[in-house]
This record gives sequence, C-alpha cells and structure tokens, in this order.
Amino acid sequence: MAEKENEKHTDKKVSDYEEVVNEVAEELLAQLAFSDDGSVIEMFEAGNYDPWQLFLFFGAVEKALLQYRTDKRCKTVYIQVPPEGLATHVPPVTPISTLLKHLSFERIDDFMNDRLETGRVVYNSQEMVYEGADVKNRHVVILCDIMRKGSDYLNEIISLCHENKASHVVAVPMMLWNPELEEPSDNEGQGKSNEGHRLS
Repeated sequence: MAEKENEKHTDKKVSDYEEVVNEVAEELLAQLAFSDDGSVIEMFEAGNYDPWQLFLFFGAVEKALLQYRTDKRCKTVYIQVPPEGLATHVPPVTPISTLLKHLSFERIDDFMNDRLETGRVVYNSQEMVYEGADVKNRHVVILCDIMRKGSDYLNEIISLCHENKASHVVAVPMMLWNPELEEPSDNEGQGKSNEGHRLS
C-alpha cells in the first residue's frame, strides 16, 4: 500500500505557474523601470479570454507592483483607470481595483509614509478627471484591466497626468485585446491551442 501511495505522489503533475509568473513579473518590473516617460507597456497581448492566461497576467502584475520602487526615497502613485466603455462617476469593481486594495495592505509601510499612494480616473458626465493623491513630481503607473490594441485611451490618461505635473508616467493594460489573435471556435473545426497568444 505504501509503495502505491508513493507512486501516486510521484506521478502527480506539478504546475510551473509560479515559476512563469516570476519570470513575467521580472520582465514587467524591468520595463516599468526603464520604459520612457509616456510609454504604454504592451506585454499582455491576447486574442481570447483564456482564464488561465488571465491568472498569469494578474499574478505577474501583482508581483511586479509589490517590488516596484520600494526604495524609501521613491515617491510613486498607482492610478486605477476603468476599462474603456466602463468609465462612470463611480468606478466599477474590477481585478485592478481589487489588486490596489491588496497592495495597500502588502505595502502598508510605504502607504503610511506617503511613499506610495493611489488615485483613480473617473468620468464626470463631461470628461475624464483625476481623483486622488497629488502626482506632481512623482512617478505614476497607470493601471487598466483591459484595452483594445491601437486605442488611444491610455495615451489620453497619460496626457492628463502630465497636465498635473507628474514627473514620469507609464501605463500597463493588464490585458491588451488584439482581435487579430482571436482563435477560430472548435465548432468551425478550426480549434487551436494557445499558439496564437504572445507574451513579450
């Protein structure tokens, strides 16, 4: 019996999820650190709503933001931007809004000492406006759950931050929707694996 139990444990598949998350998070962290002011970091490009891929994207963004600009001399603001088309005067609950709440607990010392703050962009019935911590002379990371590839949506938010005197601004869509990568459905007899997806 003991030998059979050992065989079962030996044959059990072990996921490499955490290893992949760490690798992607390291790449995102590097891009956050070295991307030019005004950049939109287009790492998480996808063509369908694969839940496992979304877990990977979310995990990598979380891990990178936990480590980004932790030096006590750094002043950083994370800004939540609702997905285009969901912009309202009351931002919807999304993975990014939940992530920022989690980060406020995980980096509580940075928050308590004003080294890390948050803000959000809302729609006031006429235009997009910024609410939250002062971004003047601070590094800003704009976070959006999803953006269509080729959209100028986040560039408009970057301009808004520059108008408020932010010193350096980058934007990260947690999923960059690219219809050209969308896979045919199995019903058409053309189902494929995840070959069309790209993580860069």
